Amino acid sequence: MDQKTLETSIRTERKSSNARRLRKAGKIPGIIYGHHEPVAITIDAVEFGRKFRHISESTIITLNTGEQSYDVLIKDYQEDILTGKMLHIDFYEIELGKAVRTHIPVHITGSAKGTREGGILEHPLYEVEIECLPKDLVEAISVDVSGLAIGDSIHISDVVPPEGITILNSGDQIVAVCSVPAAEVAEDEESEEDVDAEVPSAHGSKKEEDEE
Repeated sequence: MDQKTLETSIRTERKSSNARRLRKAGKIPGIIYGHHEPVAITIDAVEFGRKFRHISESTIITLNTGEQSYDVLIKDYQEDILTGKMLHIDFYEIELGKAVRTHIPVHITGSAKGTREGGILEHPLYEVEIECLPKDLVEAISVDVSGLAIGDSIHISDVVPPEGITILNSGDQIVAVCSVPAAEVAEDEESEEDVDAEVPSAHGSKKEEDEE
């Protein structure tokens, strides 16, 4: 379980103009949702950037407002697509003794043996929804693809999650597959078409016999 602490301040104004002023002053506006009325806060952008190299929905954060502390997870966030600066963060409050639902990344490990035979490794599922107690949260689930030959695939039902974690995705979702190269598929289809063209139809054979 990864847990961090952030010092925050309560904000009373929630207008967009006030949010812009806060950002210019080096603050990030945020809101805490949970078992009470939403709480509007501000976070120091420098402190947040120092403690969070990347955003993770599985990191438990303790937000201290000076009057109260909240154990939260990040629910959603907005960032400037040009500068990467954080613009706004939504948090939701959790209870450490109750199960939570969140999304975590799927990390592929190993090198599929099928790729050494010309296959292409595809990774269509980049994150999964999980349910667990906060203490059992992990940053990601690793899936080893070393044994994948061409045509093989790994489904959610094949993934063994860490202890205490339940994956909520459908079991038939594909996590990784080693596919046949498109060029080879096209060649096989052309070969089949050539064979079909060479085989005379039964009707055609009968007609020729009648003419004789």
